[in-house]
Amino acid sequence: DTTALSSTKDLSVARLTQHSITLSWTSVSGSSGYYISYERLDFSVPVTPTYMRLGRSDSTSVTLNKLTAGTRYKIRVWATDGSGVSQPIEKTVKTEDDIPSPPRLLRITRDIENGVELNWLPP
Repeated sequence: DTTALSSTKDLSVARLTQHSITLSWTSVSGSSGYYISYERLDFSVPVTPTYMRLGRSDSTSVTLNKLTAGTRYKIRVWATDGSGVSQPIEKTVKTEDDIPSPPRLLRITRDIENGVELNWLPP
């Protein structure tokens, strides 16, 4: 049940990588912890949200790991006081794109008419 517990505020992205999102928020007075859900926003495949609980009221950040690069996720955070939960705060976040590493040892191997020939090693 939703109680009179205040909603979490100021949900923000503290760190973002290709495979993780770190979120933080302002603590809620009277809470005993927080619930977090996240789901991949891929409409071609049905997705079940992943749920987790932070059991301390002073835990106001979480890192979601093993995510897919270049993918949007819907994330929700609820405060709980043990007998109910607040209304959720929601944010949609996209992980960084999966950009390949640059080639190694790039060099010009010879000049040719109207250009150059290049040689390199894979990343």
